[in-house]
Amino acid sequence: MQSSIVHKLLALLNVVSEAQKPMTFSEIVDKTGLNKSTIHRLLSIGVEERMLRFDSHKKVYMLGPRVFDLVRNAHDRYDIQTIALDEMLRLHELLGVNVTIGVPSGTEVVYLRVIEAHQSLGAVQRPGMREPIHCSASGKALLAYTQDAAVHSLLKGYDFKRYTDRTVTTAEGFENELAFVREHGFGKNDREEYEHFLGISAPIFNYLSEPTAVLNIWSVYPRHTIDDLIGWSSELKASAQEVSEMIGGIMPVRTDVKAR
Repeated sequence: MQSSIVHKLLALLNVVSEAQKPMTFSEIVDKTGLNKSTIHRLLSIGVEERMLRFDSHKKVYMLGPRVFDLVRNAHDRYDIQTIALDEMLRLHELLGVNVTIGVPSGTEVVYLRVIEAHQSLGAVQRPGMREPIHCSASGKALLAYTQDAAVHSLLKGYDFKRYTDRTVTTAEGFENELAFVREHGFGKNDREEYEHFLGISAPIFNYLSEPTAVLNIWSVYPRHTIDDLIGWSSELKASAQEVSEMIGGIMPVRTDVKAR
């Protein structure tokens, strides 16, 4: 029933979670439209169950630690490659190229699962394969949405090793690549690590709007060009967003595209 205590408590938690700042009792009453006695009861239950926290000094309510514990526990138990599999298969069938999912590991990206194209595209990425962040679409997609301080720390003293004539070999060049990701929503690698490999990657976000994994489609030159792959970027981004939503992820609101 809509009038049940459970529905009312969920509605209350939703109001508090969407507020831009902790709320007073009066603000909660005004926002929910419920009577004061009902709000008193709901707040008491919420605080007792640690779903809400009351600041007795400021007289305001905010989400409690149990809410964050539930989200964190659920997120920690996700097998991201299993959750992403349906979207990976969709991209595979739709585009006919290799599809991979990777996660960050220091200054590298580690690939967890690989779905190979129906037609052989030569040597392929294997589960467990690693790529440097500076010359991979996946590394760029992950770093572009990572907090500035963490990026600066990670890149301090970083060796921008040249692999091909197309490799980005300077911090300034890499920062421009990150700006491209923030503007377009995906990273690109046009034969920067190997002379014939090219790909694009879109990040998967967790509940804190942090990039936690990346979906990647890739092929070989001249079978495909980087423009071919960029033409499919909307499908890749749609799949990455779908996976983000399945794990309770939140897309970041950051819209600036300037280099760091």
